[in-house]
Amino acid sequence: MRPSSLDERGHDGSRFVRGLTAARICEAASNERESVFMNDFSQKCVRFSILLGGLVLAACGSTDLNSDGISSTDEPIIGGTTDNGDPSVVAIFAHAPNSNYGSLCTGTVISSRAVLTAAHCVDPRLVGSGMVFDVYTGTNFGSSSTRLSTSSTAFDPAFDPSRLGNGHDIAVVTLSRPTSLMPVPFNRSALTSSSLSTPVRLVGYGSSTHLNSGAGIKRTVTTSLDAITTALVKIGASNQQTCHGDSGGPALQNIGGVETIIGVTSFGSDPSPNDVCEGGGYDTRVDVYSSFINAHL
Repeated sequence: MRPSSLDERGHDGSRFVRGLTAARICEAASNERESVFMNDFSQKCVRFSILLGGLVLAACGSTDLNSDGISSTDEPIIGGTTDNGDPSVVAIFAHAPNSNYGSLCTGTVISSRAVLTAAHCVDPRLVGSGMVFDVYTGTNFGSSSTRLSTSSTAFDPAFDPSRLGNGHDIAVVTLSRPTSLMPVPFNRSALTSSSLSTPVRLVGYGSSTHLNSGAGIKRTVTTSLDAITTALVKIGASNQQTCHGDSGGPALQNIGGVETIIGVTSFGSDPSPNDVCEGGGYDTRVDVYSSFINAHL
């Protein structure tokens, strides 16, 4: 089912998927196809570079960096707080070999070698072919973070970037070696209407303002589960939601006394390039795609 609150085309309500992509994705924004902000199709075209100073943002417009190399921001993840916990929620950095520039997404360790994320974070059509995928742990994404190398990626072959409402935005990144990070359980049972009354906690490394700034710091916010479709869940509102860079991150809900992943951050709505992440976001339901996930644990 396609969410009715978002338009397929047009400026207001344009869809975007919530990663931050490399320059080639920004260049694709000039194409006259679906009006979708693919990971950040707006004029900012944010890229990431890991340098000695930590995280450096390179943008088509000006970017104000603080002394630590992390872009300064007035408030945390659209309504949330800096997250010094959740060690198994990690940053995923996709880049060309021998390059410091690439795209940022979020993921969650779900087994000793498997990291759950979104398909659009690893799909070569979006991030480019021949990319290297590195996983970084810690609160701040940067050169001082612990890096975990990866051996492969897999995403649902039914994923269609021009049909985000159809779902299938699910992927697994496989680590080269087992990690000691504790796996986070994911939901395998069908969600019901009773899930709508239970709070949801979001975690990600994405932007923290409606101006699309502040990415690279892990943040968390607790909000509401507003709707359940056959493939997606709608979570939060403009003052408490995910944003660019949170792609692939978990939506966590208490199930049987255990905090469990029920969704993977997929897409949302940008009213304009200068007013992003409004009206809540959409996550891929993990219970619907549990067979795909199980095949890659």
